[in-house]
Amino acid sequence: MKKKDLKIIIPILALALILLILSQVLPRENKQANAGALVTATVAADKLTPSPAKEAGSPNPETSAQATPEPSPMPTLAPARAYLKVQIGSFVFEPLALTENRDLDLTQADGKQNIVRVTPESIIMHSANCDNQDCVHQGMVSLENRGNRVLQNMIVCLPNQVVLQLLDPQEALVDWESAHGPLPEAETL
Repeated sequence: MKKKDLKIIIPILALALILLILSQVLPRENKQANAGALVTATVAADKLTPSPAKEAGSPNPETSAQATPEPSPMPTLAPARAYLKVQIGSFVFEPLALTENRDLDLTQADGKQNIVRVTPESIIMHSANCDNQDCVHQGMVSLENRGNRVLQNMIVCLPNQVVLQLLDPQEALVDWESAHGPLPEAETL
């Protein structure tokens, strides 16, 4: 090796070593942080403040979803065949039991909006106000097809920072217990 090569390689190795040490020392963001539950009513997710009044033709507020940062007062995991796990930005919400056909309105304070259509066994991104509409074109995720899809059990909207996951009861239980601890014996699914 020439001296010129060593003058380049040594600083790069030193920088790589410093970055490695910093990655081990600095605190890591916990993506599994419990952001609470999605409940019925429309509230913005980014700033977690109420969204503007609904316009005519907007989804029914009774079938909209609210993003709230507060944990559920009495955390529970309702029995269902499938569950929806939603992440909006850095907020990860508790698995939502899919027990009926409905639309969930995920509206953020900065105007980003995703409408998720759910059934007891499937999810689909019905609409989004992002430019590319890739999330809408990803199609339906169901308990039957999730193993055959490119994104498996997920639908991702990168511009709006929304990730949807369809979970089976065992996956939902593991996710729920990671946030709340083991379910009491009487509540086990």
